[in-house]
Amino acid sequence: MNRDKEAAGYTAADQMIVSAAHQIRASDVIYVGLGLPFLASLLAKYTHAPSSTIIIENGIIRTTGFPLPAATDTLGSQTMADQLTSLFYIDCLGQAGFINMGFIGAGQVDRYGNVNDTVIGDYLQPVYKFPGSGGANDVMSFCQRTVVILRQSRRRFPEKVDFITCPGYLDGRPRQREEVGLLPGTGPSAIITDLGCYIFEDGEMVLKSIHSGVGVTLDQVKAKVGWDIRVSSDLEETTPPTEKELRILREKVDPNRIWIGGKRRHLRQDS
Repeated sequence: MNRDKEAAGYTAADQMIVSAAHQIRASDVIYVGLGLPFLASLLAKYTHAPSSTIIIENGIIRTTGFPLPAATDTLGSQTMADQLTSLFYIDCLGQAGFINMGFIGAGQVDRYGNVNDTVIGDYLQPVYKFPGSGGANDVMSFCQRTVVILRQSRRRFPEKVDFITCPGYLDGRPRQREEVGLLPGTGPSAIITDLGCYIFEDGEMVLKSIHSGVGVTLDQVKAKVGWDIRVSSDLEETTPPTEKELRILREKVDPNRIWIGGKRRHLRQDS
């Protein structure tokens, strides 16, 4: 990146989280995955989307803010929750159409928005194993729109994932999701990374904006994609974070700076 990050007043990771938060609308009901989706969802909750509802995959439903959790089930995320239910109950809400937005991280994502959180290489003899789906398959399958957030690299953006953990637009053919039994009008709507923001047109990922404010260039984005990425005819500079958004992110959402640089910091516990 050509421009000094600190000179801009924020980092690429800050931009990624804020851009992801911008995907959340005022009264969204959000099925939130672990990690970066929590930061973006809480930031939206404390800024432009105070009426949003955050649903955690293990069954916690909240219309109020809460301390940034290190896992899906913590005392902080449970305390004063609106409801404490179950994974089955949450998935039933999704299947019935009551959850309009999904928000997940990813190990890999491909050209058509398919997410791999399972293995790289052969399933029985993998080169690498990811932690697994959790509730992410249900999120991508049932929510009306799903946003994926991850740090971008060429190995995390292959043209075709080795294993489809969460179905995007499969091989990109029209109405293929519906053909395999998924609800119409569902699927990935945006991919947010530390380099840019992507949307989907005709089932294929399209670069919509780049994080020019932290020095990202189009050539850098293309170098970290495993195929010839489509670029929007009206490619934009990503809207930079405001001072208020950065202050709330750093002081209220993540005051302990657990997610510095977009990666979780391993905290040493005192003996």
